[in-house]
Amino acid sequence: MNTLVLTLLLCLAVGNPAVSGTEPGFRTAITEKGFDYVRSVGIPMLEKQLSGMSISDQKGKASSPIGKIDYTVSSIKGGTMSIPKSSITLASSSGITISASDASLAVKADWHYRMESWPHVSDHGSCDISVSSVSLTFNVVLGKDSSGHATVSAGSCHADIGHMDVKFHGGASWLYNLFSGSIASSLKGSLASQACSQGKDSINKQANKAVETLPVTVNLDKSALINYALIASPAYTSSYLETQHKGEFFLRAAPTAEAPLTPNALPAISKLDNMMYVWLTEYMALTAGYVYFKSNTLHNLITPKMVPGSSPFSLNTTAFKSMIPALYSKYPNQAMTLFLNNTAPMTVKMTSGLIVGSIPATVQVNALSSANVSTEAFVLQADVHFNATIGVKEAGGKTLVVGEAYYMYTDLALHSSAIGNFSIAGLEEGMNALALIGIIPFLNKQAAAGLPLPVVDGVQFTSPVVQLGEGYIVVATDFDYKPSLGVASDRREAHNVV
Repeated sequence: MNTLVLTLLLCLAVGNPAVSGTEPGFRTAITEKGFDYVRSVGIPMLEKQLSGMSISDQKGKASSPIGKIDYTVSSIKGGTMSIPKSSITLASSSGITISASDASLAVKADWHYRMESWPHVSDHGSCDISVSSVSLTFNVVLGKDSSGHATVSAGSCHADIGHMDVKFHGGASWLYNLFSGSIASSLKGSLASQACSQGKDSINKQANKAVETLPVTVNLDKSALINYALIASPAYTSSYLETQHKGEFFLRAAPTAEAPLTPNALPAISKLDNMMYVWLTEYMALTAGYVYFKSNTLHNLITPKMVPGSSPFSLNTTAFKSMIPALYSKYPNQAMTLFLNNTAPMTVKMTSGLIVGSIPATVQVNALSSANVSTEAFVLQADVHFNATIGVKEAGGKTLVVGEAYYMYTDLALHSSAIGNFSIAGLEEGMNALALIGIIPFLNKQAAAGLPLPVVDGVQFTSPVVQLGEGYIVVATDFDYKPSLGVASDRREAHNVV
């Protein structure tokens, strides 16, 4: 029942731990268009799998013109299966319903009979079984366990064999053909039971096994991981299936320590033109800023060798002689180092037209003597403001949200000084260069690495479009599915991308 497994997996992305009663930081929705694609890809898989279905041997007794006989129909093997009509529907009360109708199946088998009375005549041969007007309906419920992992369970199943025709060949096949209708009735029940049993087994075993390969947490780098916990069981409407997730960055050193932030509310789902929608909230970005601040990641020492030759200034007190005379006077013609220190978490604001951010930092300026003695000259307070763009790409078999920050301006203030008070009015150009050397490259290194989205192996976004909203980004996309060659080992706990 690979079609059932595919249907379920395209609906799920899981994480850990779960928190209930909160807004999601990350949300997905798969629409009717998405489920229709799943159906178009999955039904041929179902046809292929059912075509090789085996049915248990059928034994019974029957009256015949030559007396009572014991018969056996064995080695019952499905041939070609055809499912011309199928559907996948969603309902808030019953979950996912997968239906196939007007299906037909060709089956081959062996037969054998033996008379009950002496002289116990027996014979054997083969038979062709034609099955038509077959209907199958499976109900599937998606949920979550107490730790936030997704669960898949098979509910009711109904299979109906509308018509079955049995033709016997070889030996005394004329005898079997006299009561083939009785044997067909016996086979109908067995075939229907086998179809339901195999389908439910695939759901409860294969689907759950495949769900376990989805990463629960993703290790992004040495400092941070992201958590994609389900915070509620998947919700159904007649038009889409929705999943809500934790969507929070955590310190790898403290993977359960919550950020002191609250997710913003997402708008109701309305546009359903694409197969799938993925929402990433402002909350996700803010928790990222909190985690990288707590991990002291944005601490950067800038030395004279790091300043490119094209820069409008050099790290030498001589370059600042006219702007800060007191600096040159106290430390004439000395090299300088700048120590950048993030003093508060990065802030991010998402609007319908723009993503803007700010990084509060201090810049400690030291003079470096010829004896390589470093002395603090002054410290600036610098709030670096930037804008950002967001996109989606496929790389290394993963779907990544990537971004790029571009520098806007810096608010400057003198924090402390060992050379006396001075005007900072002339330092803007130097700070612009500092931001381009020490801050924006750090942001873009993180953004270019990409944020992996929790999608099933084999699923790739096609023609994704990123749209900005008030407090969120939504990716509207279609998708393709190409089954992977094998099932990976359990990746539910931590999946590395570094």
